[in-house]
Amino acid sequence: MRDTSCDFCADALNILVLQGGGALGAYQIGIFEALAEAGIQPDWVVGTSVGAINGALIAGNPEGERLKALESFWYGIAQPAASMGPAFHPWERSVARTSAMLWGIPGFFRPRPLWTVPIWQSFFGEPPSLYDTEPLGDTLNRLVDFERLDARHPENVRLSVGAVNIGSGALRYFDSSHEALDHRHILASGALPPAFPPVWVDGEAYWDGGLYSNTPVSWVLSERPHGETVVNCYVIDLWSADGKVPETLQEAQLREKDIQYSSRAGEHLNLLEENQALRMGIENLADHLPEELRQSPKIQRILAMTQQPSINVVRLLASARPGETSLKDIDFSRATIDSRRDSGYQDMQEVLSRCSQFAPLPEDIGVIVRNFTRNAEGELVSLSTPDASPVDDDQASITAEDLPSQATGS
Repeated sequence: MRDTSCDFCADALNILVLQGGGALGAYQIGIFEALAEAGIQPDWVVGTSVGAINGALIAGNPEGERLKALESFWYGIAQPAASMGPAFHPWERSVARTSAMLWGIPGFFRPRPLWTVPIWQSFFGEPPSLYDTEPLGDTLNRLVDFERLDARHPENVRLSVGAVNIGSGALRYFDSSHEALDHRHILASGALPPAFPPVWVDGEAYWDGGLYSNTPVSWVLSERPHGETVVNCYVIDLWSADGKVPETLQEAQLREKDIQYSSRAGEHLNLLEENQALRMGIENLADHLPEELRQSPKIQRILAMTQQPSINVVRLLASARPGETSLKDIDFSRATIDSRRDSGYQDMQEVLSRCSQFAPLPEDIGVIVRNFTRNAEGELVSLSTPDASPVDDDQASITAEDLPSQATGS
């Protein structure tokens, strides 16, 4: 389905890019819910780790069943499964973290017997991991129609998931437009060591794609279609790159994790804009060439490389939450899942309300990146402006004169 809820999104290829982050991925439930309510269904989902799981649940179900599949997965793994109210939330979060480490999560992962874990030497042929993810494979096979993750399926939504080849250290994207996907590809994308075991696909062992790149924007940029198609790309970040200098060991562990898994999307999007500027420069230069030279095969090949679609990028960065610890990514308590889902829903709803007032992208711009997050006061701010001031209706209306200064990727 094409989005008709806002001018800048109309009649476009919709791409949803989902970062990895364990329990933080509950935020993406709300993101999808808000997009679906606005009539925006993805044509292509790109995910890493938990983003790959959520992506499979979306792409592997018909339109009307996607939110139900997300809810079935997340509420099925919630520990504790229900909340006793706000007064108990700190206790519930603590129980969730402890339970996940000691007993695993039903339907997701379970601990291996300690004597089988090959800490120094392998005696039982067990893989080098603390947990077994076979339950997740069973859950995915129950909730995902993998026949849909094949380009030959008439209702195929393209799905790409990133994983790292352990032997070569290279990042690989398993892509349903190139091959039929099954539960192994999703497990491979989320096989974070040493907790989870390597996953073997076609004779090669793979680990979590987040070890290499936790936000798979680069695959979108390398694989995006050529021609006249307008692309709307929604990039959802779960980790905060910004933060204060830690004063305690606990804060240091949290900050280390945030930096390690925070998005490199800004760098990729800056490159996108640089490439777009180069494309426009080549086209302008070609306008000054004699027609005979312009029609030469070499020049035509160069000009063909510049035929890229206009692309609107909306990047939403989930804000850090008070009281978070370095174990926030294993807090699967129902209360936290609900809270993160609500945050994603509210954030994307507000972002879409701002985007609905954006002017359509002029042909001579080609690329514009809009970054949003919430500040410490809970206000939605645009990081595309130098002062990151709260977004209001005046700021949301972008004119042709504004566009060059607005098109920023950081």
